[in-house]
Amino acid sequence: MRRLTYIAASAVAAAILSGCVIVDADVRESNWGAHGDFGYLYGAEVSGRDPEITITARSNGCTEKGDFDFVVRDRGDDEFDVGFRRERQDNCKALVPEGRRMTWSFAELGIPRQARVMILNPVGR
Repeated sequence: MRRLTYIAASAVAAAILSGCVIVDADVRESNWGAHGDFGYLYGAEVSGRDPEITITARSNGCTEKGDFDFVVRDRGDDEFDVGFRRERQDNCKALVPEGRRMTWSFAELGIPRQARVMILNPVGR
């Protein structure tokens, strides 16, 4: 009898405690597109070997390269500023903590191969 009471109490405790874990995957980017700002990126890389820019952006599972627009500013002397803006939100429900990596070649961005590039987006989580 004592063992049955222990098992019942354990089952009730497990049921109660299992409701304590809440995962809110409905996180929204608060600053993408607000006041013309460039949103946070998880990461950004500029490669000189194959002149290209790779960004890592937050994703809920449906983020694609076409969801972003870019702004290129020529500062002269072969120096360019590049910023990425999210045009379409990712409203999917998948949990993708590492984000989504997307790459643009310098040619796609209209930047000469030997240019120096500065990313305008802040990087962080």
